[in-house]
Amino acid sequence: MLDAFILLMAIVALAIIAKSMFSGAATREAPPPAGASSELQRVKVRHVIDGDTVIVARSWSEYSVRLDSIDCPEDGQHWGNIATAGLIKLIGGRYVYLETHGVDEYGRTLATVYVQHDDDAEWMNVNERMVMLGHAWVARNYYGHLPPPRQHRLNRLERWARSKRVGLWRTEDPIPPWQWRNQG
Repeated sequence: MLDAFILLMAIVALAIIAKSMFSGAATREAPPPAGASSELQRVKVRHVIDGDTVIVARSWSEYSVRLDSIDCPEDGQHWGNIATAGLIKLIGGRYVYLETHGVDEYGRTLATVYVQHDDDAEWMNVNERMVMLGHAWVARNYYGHLPPPRQHRLNRLERWARSKRVGLWRTEDPIPPWQWRNQG
């Protein structure tokens, strides 16, 4: 009887140790990245639809997220597949944090997406990184809700990518996706 009790206590102790070791990293709250609101949602990226839209999972539900304040080339448009691959490389299959900004006309959650690739790494603003890599335009008609310093940062990143001919800016006169959508 005493041996069974000791075995049970050992199993309970191991379960407590295992829970603290393995669940801590998965459930710890992230400190908000610089410039983000303190309300962040941790989600898992299930599928990258295109360069600015993903399907994420939280708890038992999945929903669509549109990266806020940027616009990437569409599927079938020049650079569309490369922008999609760029987003997959940044966040595909990863846990990310969303700073939400409402819902768009298609029911997608509008969000600034943050990812941390290593435990000690700084947080990366994925929306800004897509602009810096030359995978996206800044959607100036849709970023008025952001604080002016974040608007200015997005503008500076796009100017830098254009001046260095990074990504889609390597091509002559790239067509913004909002114009491309209206051509068809």
